[in-house]
This record gives sequence, C-alpha cells and structure tokens, in this order.
Amino acid sequence: MSDSKQMLFARNLICVCIDDNKDADYQGLIYHQYADEPISFDGIANLILEMENLFDEWDFPQRGLAERKFDKKKENHKRPISETDGDKLKIEIISDAHGTRNVQNKKGKLGTFVIQVVYRQDASWQGHVIYQEENEKLDFNSALELIKIIDRAVTK
Repeated sequence: MSDSKQMLFARNLICVCIDDNKDADYQGLIYHQYADEPISFDGIANLILEMENLFDEWDFPQRGLAERKFDKKKENHKRPISETDGDKLKIEIISDAHGTRNVQNKKGKLGTFVIQVVYRQDASWQGHVIYQEENEKLDFNSALELIKIIDRAVTK
C-alpha cells in the first residue's frame, strides 16, 4: 500500500478514539462532523448505543427496521420541517445549521477508527472503517463485525 492516507468522505463520518481498556472494555471519545465537543463512551455497548442515537438524530443512514417499543406511549421525534427546509434530508439541515468539521485528524491513545455506516439494514450496520494507525480500510457487514475489527486492531 502506498504512503497516502486512507480517507472517507460522507455525511455521517464518526471518529472513534479508543483511549483506555479497563476490565476488558474500551473507553474513549466519539467525534462527529456537526459538533466541536466529543461524546464520551464507557464500554463498547455504550459506543454502539451512542452511534445509533446519532444516526437516529440525523435520520441518516435511515433505519431498515422500525425500532420496537414495548410501552403504550406514542413518541413523536420528528422535527417540524419549515418551508425553507424544502426537500432537504434532516442531516443536510443539521449540516447547514452547524457546519462541518474534520474528524479524520483526531487521535486515540490506543487506536483511532474513522467509521462510515452506509446502511442500517437487517437490524445491524454495514459500512467501512479505517484503522488510522495502520492506514487500513476494512468493510464490515454488522455491528458485531465492526466491534471485532476494533478489538483485533487494539489488542495487536
């Protein structure tokens, strides 16, 4: 592979910086293009939940399946769309309101992963991940596969 740096370009890039490994679980920070402040996570399950929350907030990539609810209350999370929004996607509206930042220059102490989830189908994720320290781009077909990629890279 050449010395050129692997890059991803997408509306929903997330940079996961792994800073610590306590009790066989990872801790670190999540950076995304629409905020200056990172989101901290304490454990791989918390990482997945935080990323899923971002995708739901952005409505991008859209869910392949509706989220199951077991309570009787109906929740309406849809933001009213103004006339100026027109046919824009929710993530485009967020981008227009907050601008974008480069997340591919962040660094974790144990590992750095730039993640693009392309699809949320079959109750999981499909996409690409770049392991920054090795300049290696890999594809994944599920959230579990993504977790395995991160774990293999960090425990080398």
